[in-house]
Amino acid sequence: MTTSKVCNMTTRKARWGFAILAVIVAAGIGAFAARGDGSVYSMEGAWYGMVSISGLGSTPAIDTFSSNAQRQGYEGTFLCTIPAVNKMPNPLNPNGWLGTTPSGHGNWVRIGQNLIAFTAVRAIFDEAGRPFGWARFWGTVSLISKNELTGTQNAQYYLLDGRAMFPQPFTGTLHRRRVEITYEQITDEQ
Repeated sequence: MTTSKVCNMTTRKARWGFAILAVIVAAGIGAFAARGDGSVYSMEGAWYGMVSISGLGSTPAIDTFSSNAQRQGYEGTFLCTIPAVNKMPNPLNPNGWLGTTPSGHGNWVRIGQNLIAFTAVRAIFDEAGRPFGWARFWGTVSLISKNELTGTQNAQYYLLDGRAMFPQPFTGTLHRRRVEITYEQITDEQ
């Protein structure tokens, strides 16, 4: 085989390889464009909004999310504050009632580009203030912009021994806005 034939074969293989690579890159760019602008939004910060649980109604909530220092932006902890729930029926004492703590503590993890899974727990106490069980809340959050998120939420109440108080979890939705910084107006007189 002559050198020119070998050179032509090598050049042809290189062109085919380049053409195949170009098709793969173009397909990747198309797939990336179809997903949107590719922005990844941060979960960290303070958020406020409403939670709506089927059968229980809607309530305001304030959440603060922080990252695990070893996996920033991918997992962390959070604190959720809602008005304390008091005087819900006690399934073990018809004359008693139950309440929950206003603060729930939890963890979150990024499971997609702008998709977060979370779980939080609140303490349940009876009318005498004695520990009664745990309320567990879990779901997913979609970060739809830098300053807004939506999601789904489930809630189940458990006795101290781990038995569920209700046959099925309650389900609902949530919507939050980021607490944005309000800058003070500075005048020449200051």
